[in-house]
Amino acid sequence: MSVEVARLCKHSLESARVGTDEDKVQNGRDFYKFFFTNYPDLRVYFKGAEKFTADDVQKSERFEKQGQRILLAVHVLAETYANQEVFKAYVRETINRHRIYKMDPALWLAFFTVFVGYLGTKTTLDEATKNAWAEMGKVRCAKIVCAYSSLN
Repeated sequence: MSVEVARLCKHSLESARVGTDEDKVQNGRDFYKFFFTNYPDLRVYFKGAEKFTADDVQKSERFEKQGQRILLAVHVLAETYANQEVFKAYVRETINRHRIYKMDPALWLAFFTVFVGYLGTKTTLDEATKNAWAEMGKVRCAKIVCAYSSLN
């Protein structure tokens, strides 16, 4: 696993920080606003928010919190990528928390497409950085497919 992949991903996350300051909380809202606007067919995975618009997300306490959770998760992935044992354990725990939603494993890779699109609204991403996120997504998804196989 490339240390360069981790470095590029972590650097790009400087434009999507987590925290309690309003600008950092807004980063998480902005992810879901981007997600729901550009991928409305995936809103079905968010019970009660299937028809949410970007304005609904902006006003939602649920997505204020969920935005921080998703950004934190991506930061953890980037921070642990160079340590594959920890990375794999975190991915496994994430899968275990999401099993109840019966998500198609293909959606896990699709997440990285969505996330890189969102990051592109926050900062300029060069091809090397886009490729780094794609690589991390592929490695994560390979771990997920293995984990799903072992759960069934």
